[in-house]
Amino acid sequence: MRRSSVHHQKVGDQVGDLLRRTYDDVLREPLPDRLRDLIKKLESDRSLFFGDAQTNENSEPSLALEER
Repeated sequence: MRRSSVHHQKVGDQVGDLLRRTYDDVLREPLPDRLRDLIKKLESDRSLFFGDAQTNENSEPSLALEER
């Protein structure tokens, strides 16, 4: 017996509602300090990396990678 597309839509909507209810609480939780510190470090390293990349933008890309 084939299910109608309306049935599949209802099932999809129910799954979506269940996932939203399940993960809404997780999204509202505060970010752990350890993860926040890691993000800050990555952001500061990123600016250093992009600063280096801009100074080397006129050089050959393979040479820029070798310098690292």
